[in-house]
Amino acid sequence: MARVRSEQVAATRRRIASTAERLFAEQGVATVSNRQISEAAGQGNNYAVGYHFGGRPELVGAIFAFHNAAIEPRRHTMVENLGSGPEVRDWIDCLVRPQTDYLESLGSPSHFARFCAQITTDPKFWPMLYDHATESDGLMSVLTGLYGSLPPLPAPVLEARDSMARNMILLTLADHERAVATGETTNSWADICDFLVDALVGVWMAPVTVR
Repeated sequence: MARVRSEQVAATRRRIASTAERLFAEQGVATVSNRQISEAAGQGNNYAVGYHFGGRPELVGAIFAFHNAAIEPRRHTMVENLGSGPEVRDWIDCLVRPQTDYLESLGSPSHFARFCAQITTDPKFWPMLYDHATESDGLMSVLTGLYGSLPPLPAPVLEARDSMARNMILLTLADHERAVATGETTNSWADICDFLVDALVGVWMAPVTVR
């Protein structure tokens, strides 16, 4: 009985988190109430979010953790398969491809890319996106390799290009996820990955204007 109860609780938590992810992706984090999430997840108890997660930060964190647990092994595998002397493009591929491959595996419609993009617009929750990133050993090893392969860049340029690259990835993936869901594109996730990698190489390797 204890095992059945545990499985039921896990299934309920996953259903609530999945519903919250969809609603946040479509409407934004601030505009969706816990009661709306509970009702959309088919929960008779309007306080189900609080009961199962404790609060909104814990719910958002659970959504990140669920998806990152699947993305992280893909990134580790890519890093382990890098040949000798990987270059900038190789590291950028390790940065982007695990995400696009995973998003493709979710089928359509998926909501995680749009969820991440919505999180970045909310001042209460956007730091969580980067907190979870720093907890990823695979991601940190990719970024360390990328930064180490770049030509010397002034600190302000490095910081600005890092922000540009992060926003380019987040918003491009979110836009493609939406286009896939609405049937507005014939590009595949693999296409978007290649386009992104090409563009990011250009961002990181662009000449620096000295003032």
